Amino acid sequence: MKINKILFAALLFVFSNQCFALAVDDWEYKTITSTLKATPGCKSKESAAKQASTGLRFKKYAKLACNNMGLGWGYDRALEKGKLVCEACEEEDEGVDPGYSCHMEDVVIKCKTVKKGW
Repeated sequence: MKINKILFAALLFVFSNQCFALAVDDWEYKTITSTLKATPGCKSKESAAKQASTGLRFKKYAKLACNNMGLGWGYDRALEKGKLVCEACEEEDEGVDPGYSCHMEDVVIKCKTVKKGW
C-alpha cells in the first residue's frame, strides 16, 4: 500500500510541468505599441499628467496590454514611454479652470512568455 502511494507521488512529480517551470531560462519576447487608459475623473493638469506617465498606474496598464496578447504573456519593461495627451473635461461652470484627464499614446512595451516546447 505504501509502495503504491510512493509510486503514484513519483509519477505525479515526473509528469508534472511544475518541476520544469522552475528552471526556465528561455523566453520569447515581443514588442508592442499600445495606448494606455486615461486617468479617472477630472484633476489639475499637472496631477493628471504625473499620474498617467509614472508610477503604479503606468505599469499596471502596461501589464494589461501584455496580458491582452494571450495566455502566458507578461510585462518585461517599457522601451519608450510614448507621448502624453491631456484633454479638458467638459464642465458646466464657465470661468472655472477645467479639470483634465490624461493618457499615454504610442507606448512601446516589451512583453515576454516562456518559450514553448522542450
